[in-house]
Amino acid sequence: MLDIDCKLVTELLTRFIKNEVQKTGMNKVVLGLSGGIDSALVAFLCKEALGADNVCGVRMPYKSSSAESLSHAELVAQKSGIRFLTYDITAAADGFASQQLLLNTDCDKFLRVNSSEKIVGFKMGDTLNGHSLGNILARLRMNTLYHISALGGSMVVGTSNKTELLLGYGTLWGDLAYGINPVGDLYKYQVRQLSRYHGVPDEIILKKPSADLFPGQTDEGDLGYSYEELDYALYRLVDARENPKILAESGEIKPELIDFCLKRIIAMQFKRQMPHIALVSFRTINQSFNYPRDWAM
Repeated sequence: MLDIDCKLVTELLTRFIKNEVQKTGMNKVVLGLSGGIDSALVAFLCKEALGADNVCGVRMPYKSSSAESLSHAELVAQKSGIRFLTYDITAAADGFASQQLLLNTDCDKFLRVNSSEKIVGFKMGDTLNGHSLGNILARLRMNTLYHISALGGSMVVGTSNKTELLLGYGTLWGDLAYGINPVGDLYKYQVRQLSRYHGVPDEIILKKPSADLFPGQTDEGDLGYSYEELDYALYRLVDARENPKILAESGEIKPELIDFCLKRIIAMQFKRQMPHIALVSFRTINQSFNYPRDWAM
């Protein structure tokens, strides 16, 4: 039930990319090349929509990034024919971690600091774990992409798929920040299917998806379920709009998986929309004043 017509979807997505980019007066795009399947597919789609000369992929490694990710990103650029460049974010990230966080007032309750002594400050790096560092890296990468986009007058293109967006598996103002996203309505299964259609190399399609936050980290390990399980459950709950209780009673999907998906969809809604604005007038932005982006064009 998740199969798509790859030819038709390609036509829709390439038309979307071309229309959304060109209506802003731009004709070029820039995207992060992680070496993963999502960014690989977006690179191929952008190349088909705008031409290889108008697409730039950016590799943004950190010191712990795997050599495989870098080589796969370069392979995508070579196979698709797009331009690519590299910016190492290690110095920027380590600079952030090395600085002192000074407590000018009693801020313990905001920082969850467990200490019997009065703390006046500590190194920011001491507060980071694998995933919080990952958020820092994601925001540094998006900061890099937007700076490059401003230098050349190009649109930043996102690479998050529908599975990730529904579950909130992404960093706000990091990989979830972009001008347009051509694959945000494709489940991971469909990303793989369309990637095969476009000739994305098998070693990228078949490898375990990972944000490459630290050695051995995988998306499915973080989420606790395989993409195959998640895609099927999300499709039945979201696209097919099936009753969660009836679906659980049918035995087709584990009740705990249904519960996991529903809780994540609800809790992560804030990542899928612009921040709420307090309503005090008759025409409040994103509420009563809610036009599509091209309403005046």
